[in-house]
Amino acid sequence: MSTEKLTKNWETDLLQVTLPRWDELPDMDIYMDQLVKYVDKYTYGLQLEHTKKLTPSMINNYVKLKLVPKPYKKKYSKNHLARIIVITVLKQAFEIPDIRNGIVYQIHSTDPKDAYDFFCHHLEMTIKYFINENKEDINIDKIKDGYAPVQMACTTFIAKLITENNLRDLVSKTTAEEK
Repeated sequence: MSTEKLTKNWETDLLQVTLPRWDELPDMDIYMDQLVKYVDKYTYGLQLEHTKKLTPSMINNYVKLKLVPKPYKKKYSKNHLARIIVITVLKQAFEIPDIRNGIVYQIHSTDPKDAYDFFCHHLEMTIKYFINENKEDINIDKIKDGYAPVQMACTTFIAKLITENNLRDLVSKTTAEEK
């Protein structure tokens, strides 16, 4: 398979990524095993090759670190799910204390629903901006007051994801040419 074909595959897959908005997250509270499945399903296309999959012990650590509130009767709400989706994506590019500071700041400057939906929208628009050839159809907001950290975090993560995919393709091509 040619490098161009590999590149087109991951680019096509990345362009298909759509994170669920707040109102699309389950209305009922869910157990940890369901939470792990939902997060894996939603973030599948955004995983770097070397990233560990989300585990129950990671979620427990996020609770201990106060990144997410404690579950109520071992059940997790929309708020938990949204935060863990954001953490799962951003931990691939940022340290946990930075993510915690960003979440605290964003939630205090707006409500959790708006903060999460903005994160999803901006992440998807950033993907399209970097990969789509037709930039006229892409609307990335200018830096918004109160949203700069999330906007720059999305841009940083997507740039890292695209860089790693491109490097993997280039190494594969070089290795294939040497054989």
